Amino acid sequence: MPEPTRDADRLAASRLRTWRGIQAAAVRLVAERGFAAVTVDDVAAAAGTSRRTFFNYFPTKVAALFDPDPEMAGRLRELVDRSPRTDDPWADLCWICRGFAAAGSHEGLALRRRLLGEFPEFGEYVGSAHGFVERALAAWAQRRLPDDPLHARLLTGAAGAALSAAFRTWQPEQPTEEYVRLLDRALAALRVAPPEADQR
Repeated sequence: MPEPTRDADRLAASRLRTWRGIQAAAVRLVAERGFAAVTVDDVAAAAGTSRRTFFNYFPTKVAALFDPDPEMAGRLRELVDRSPRTDDPWADLCWICRGFAAAGSHEGLALRRRLLGEFPEFGEYVGSAHGFVERALAAWAQRRLPDDPLHARLLTGAAGAALSAAFRTWQPEQPTEEYVRLLDRALAALRVAPPEADQR
């Protein structure tokens, strides 16, 4: 491997460690003290970085808590790439959604769910920060059904609604498996029937 490539890989790994260290510190401190009692300076100190470094990675304290892991989009792409291809696009999309929901850590999911309950105004930011999920599912649906844009949008919209409803119904004191079970119920309730044969 050329030396510049190794250097770039080391730099990327270092940046990822710093990013994760700051977010882990934010999650831990807010879980211990509550959102209002934690400052950016507190988070930076707990992560062993400076205030300036914090803002190099996150624009706000809310972002430090809710921004998705930089590798999460890649994990979703892997699920999309490995997803089954059957005669039922909805079943295949459900496989992707379940795998994605099961991949989150309980501590992070529970804190974020608790904060959304306490501060509903964070919901808009969370939706924006995690918009990559909807975009990835929409791109998958469009590839699966290039000649049926209506059905592709139905798939994406129903899957997004199921993910949101399950997460907002799930209680942070419950295990992550309960979130996945709620998602299964939501996906079953919103099932989108396969398109007509001539539209596949």
